[in-house]
Amino acid sequence: MNLPEALLDSLHSCSGMDRDAFIGVHHEPPPVSIRFHPFKSDAVRQNIEINELIVDHVPWCPDGRYLSARPSFTLDPLYHAGAYYVQEASSMFIHHVASQLLENVENAAVLDMCAAPGGKSTLLSTLPQIRFVLANEIIQSRVPALVENAVKWGMEKLLVCNNDPKSFEQFGGYFDLILVDAPCSGSGLFRKDPKAMNEWSPELPEFCSARQKRILASAMKAVKEDGFLIYSTCSYSPCENEENIDFILSSGQFQSVELKTNPDWRIMEESSPVHHAVGYRFFPHLVKGEGFFCAAFRRTASSESSEMVLRGTSSIKKLPDLIPWITEDASTVVLEWEGSLFLQHLDTLPHIELFRQALRIKRSGTRLGSYKRGDFIPDHELALCVHLSDEVSRIEVDRATAVRYLRKDPIELETELDGWVCITFSGLALGWVKFANGRLKNHYPMTWRILMRN
Repeated sequence: MNLPEALLDSLHSCSGMDRDAFIGVHHEPPPVSIRFHPFKSDAVRQNIEINELIVDHVPWCPDGRYLSARPSFTLDPLYHAGAYYVQEASSMFIHHVASQLLENVENAAVLDMCAAPGGKSTLLSTLPQIRFVLANEIIQSRVPALVENAVKWGMEKLLVCNNDPKSFEQFGGYFDLILVDAPCSGSGLFRKDPKAMNEWSPELPEFCSARQKRILASAMKAVKEDGFLIYSTCSYSPCENEENIDFILSSGQFQSVELKTNPDWRIMEESSPVHHAVGYRFFPHLVKGEGFFCAAFRRTASSESSEMVLRGTSSIKKLPDLIPWITEDASTVVLEWEGSLFLQHLDTLPHIELFRQALRIKRSGTRLGSYKRGDFIPDHELALCVHLSDEVSRIEVDRATAVRYLRKDPIELETELDGWVCITFSGLALGWVKFANGRLKNHYPMTWRILMRN
């Protein structure tokens, strides 16, 4: 792999840069890492195939694990059940950052501005300090993957929308935390994606830097006073990193936040040239991960008050109507929207109503299903929801049957059950089948079915 000379030259003054070591590590295979779902992880821990591959913990993320080899995740039913997320280890640093920033915050309202495919959004949704995560994706073609990953993760407080960053300028001072994991030149992923190197040019980082500033300018307006902004890229280039964190401080509205890190992690601490903002760079010859850059800020100036008004909802359904399907929880409610029932956290309801009025919402809580001629028709999202009731009928299947189910191939199941039944693997739900008159119908979503045969 011949790395671009222009990239190597641009990094010579960066802390920790060792040209020979940097070039050498790009001839080695990238590490493989996954992040457990904290509420579904027991199934992974008991799964022999995955556990035989686990070799170490990701030090800055308690649910992160390194694997000794890359298995076929596509053919692993646990992956489709949302038991874990395949995520690059360096990007899991967001867990460490957000946990530290929100240490003394409760019920934080969080926006992930550039969210697809959903790794950082799913990560943030599991933090107890966070009330909801609004995962926005600018590019419409990337929204289906984001929605799919949000559904598999099964958290009702993970919302999805598809809007330009300028749409959030109307939410002046609204969010406790905004993550801008900005589209970038991708140099930090050359080892994982050699095609990205072929698309790289000396002009690309400067082009990306200008686009990143436009996104940041909108995001900065939506952070509340004493709220936080996290900026990150998977690029090494200073013009996409140090230059942009100087841009944030040049507004006069933010203060750089120095994070607590362990020296053993070998993450390089950088200082921006103009305002001396603190940033953190990951080099693959120093850390067990890919290239990454991250910086955190606290808003010190008063925020422009938003014109958005929180409203309640009159469409709440009584939870006992669905007790056989979902576990009873005083913090959640069921609401109706456009003929479907959704599970949502009680404290999030006013925000949901507001977002529906102002944004293109693609997922608003967990879609539970709908009633048709008096019968409840469960949605696929309900099967993967962390609140799925133990009272729901289940059939546990082996790996081969699970894969056939996920392919929507014919399966045979011996059972006396009738009606809607959840197919499970290692105790985790994969989706629904329905038995009627002795016949089985597979209700796994057609667009999600596994196409791989080997």
